[in-house]
Amino acid sequence: MSTDTNAPMKSVVTALEILEALQDEGTAGISEIAEASGHPKSTVHRHLDTFRECGYVVKADRSYSVSLKTLRLASSALSRQLVYPVTKSVVNELAEETGESAAVAVEENGQAVYLYYDRTDQAVRTDARLGIRLYLHCTGAGKAILAHLPEERRKAVIDEYGLPAKTEQTITDPDKLERELAEIRETGIAFDDEERVDGMRGVGTPIQNRETGELLGALTVAGPTRRLNGERFREELPNLLQRASKMVEVNITYS
Repeated sequence: MSTDTNAPMKSVVTALEILEALQDEGTAGISEIAEASGHPKSTVHRHLDTFRECGYVVKADRSYSVSLKTLRLASSALSRQLVYPVTKSVVNELAEETGESAAVAVEENGQAVYLYYDRTDQAVRTDARLGIRLYLHCTGAGKAILAHLPEERRKAVIDEYGLPAKTEQTITDPDKLERELAEIRETGIAFDDEERVDGMRGVGTPIQNRETGELLGALTVAGPTRRLNGERFREELPNLLQRASKMVEVNITYS
């Protein structure tokens, strides 16, 4: 019999997978949630009934959705992030000014997590959304964060997650990535040139405490290659992001 006390409890993992599937679906019935989560309908039904009793799921007719009670969990997590209240309006302005999607991300457990996300009607729809978790090595925000992590932490993240190829453009060679990260530390700008999603590019810049140098997160703008190219991709957006990040850094550092 296994005595590994660190092994995850299967019932808890199953419950969270079902809840996350419901969150992704928005509003859905038992069959849709079962298909999305990969669990039998009977299992899904039992867990949803439990979530309902605890107040984390609501039911209307035969459809389920995540309840407003989950806001308590989200607001508790967001309240610990210094960049969240300062960057919401900045992200909105970046999206409006560029006509693309914009976000602020932080590092958690070796991945980039979007704290806030906004997009215009003309922006290309992707899987980007609030709370999405992304590899650090293949996105603008992720590379901006990875470049400014302490060296020991950076190596630990790469050792744990590796450098999986998301597209043919993803950097999977550690030496090549390290050279690019060194350049990012020098310029303060990170580029995603179709490295996570084919046909999409992104630019990222770090957010740091101006007195201590502590990494707080990163701002990013992303869009299709047909619009993010040439001088706009390599100069205009980087300059715009750096101005935005400097404003955020001043507000956070001296407020």
